[in-house]
Amino acid sequence: MNGEDIFKSIVSGEDQSILGDVARAGLSLLSKGYKKAVTMRNAKFDANKGVVKVSVPVISVGNITAGGTGKTPMVRLICDILGQKGFHPTVLSRGYRAKDNSQNTIISKHGSILVEPEESGDEAWLLAKVLPKSSVIIGRNRIESARIAIEELGADYLVMDDGFQHRALHRDKDIVLIDASNPFGYEHVLPRGLLREPLSGLQRANIIVLTKVDQVAPGIVSGIRKRLTQMIPNVPVYETTHKPQFMYTLDEWANGSVGASVDAYKEQRIMAVSGIGNPQSFTQTLTDVGYNVVHTVPFGDHHDFSNDDVVEIWKEAFAHQADAICITEKDAVKLSQLHAIEDLKIPILVLSIGIEFVSGKQEFIENLEI
Repeated sequence: MNGEDIFKSIVSGEDQSILGDVARAGLSLLSKGYKKAVTMRNAKFDANKGVVKVSVPVISVGNITAGGTGKTPMVRLICDILGQKGFHPTVLSRGYRAKDNSQNTIISKHGSILVEPEESGDEAWLLAKVLPKSSVIIGRNRIESARIAIEELGADYLVMDDGFQHRALHRDKDIVLIDASNPFGYEHVLPRGLLREPLSGLQRANIIVLTKVDQVAPGIVSGIRKRLTQMIPNVPVYETTHKPQFMYTLDEWANGSVGASVDAYKEQRIMAVSGIGNPQSFTQTLTDVGYNVVHTVPFGDHHDFSNDDVVEIWKEAFAHQADAICITEKDAVKLSQLHAIEDLKIPILVLSIGIEFVSGKQEFIENLEI
């Protein structure tokens, strides 16, 4: 069990040991300070202090919890929708785990990628790869990124990736994603839970999108909806699933080749490897497609894979008699750069995943309009 798994077992209450109780008590004290700081910060922005409005519409995609909720496929979907309407959107990303995100850097310009993954961070580079007509900029200063996008790239729409808590840049639409499998971050703000801010922050949202609703019981989804209705009664709520789109070999993915159908390798024994916020969700997706997942190797979110990791992955695959290893697109960004991956004597498969609406997609598109 890695550090991230230990932390989640404590904050979720799964760890019922005395040490777990002590840890939760300590984290609760830290959460009080964090909550106070966040509340004071939000009060400043609520008073419209320090907020900059730019000349083009801004759509923010974010969440209220730490961890993966599906922001990358949602940003991709929104950019595709805007592109089909004739707009030229630019994605503004913080550039988490980039080499230097203190500088504002153009990662891609109208679909042409300008830097290597280590310069941009995995998520920003993945967006640049899958958005053939859009541009991507990273940088902590989103206001400066917005200026570059408008003045240098001719953007007529801005899409903020992970922007719900980045409030200095005015947004015209705040879209908040909520993972149905862990919707409210164990009911506590960081570090006692996974909430980035108190749940009252959801009152700023214009649209709520529940993700991965197929991975929980219908009654759970109904319960989430009921609670959201009580908190934010006038905000539309949409239900989505993470739908597999294509299965690639790692070489096909890296070279931009056409992928196979998602079940093309279904006869193979698969080992799932992922460095994402919710590795169980990835394994569940493979199982739902019909794959026999013989083992799962989870790494921490945004894990920086090394050649030593590749050796360990191979050992695990050999020990569990896997015929192939399956990874996410986000992890493919980093693993495709490692020389050791070329020496593996086992196929590496990459599953691409998109967002699919259970219903109401047209209404969602109409709600995007500004």
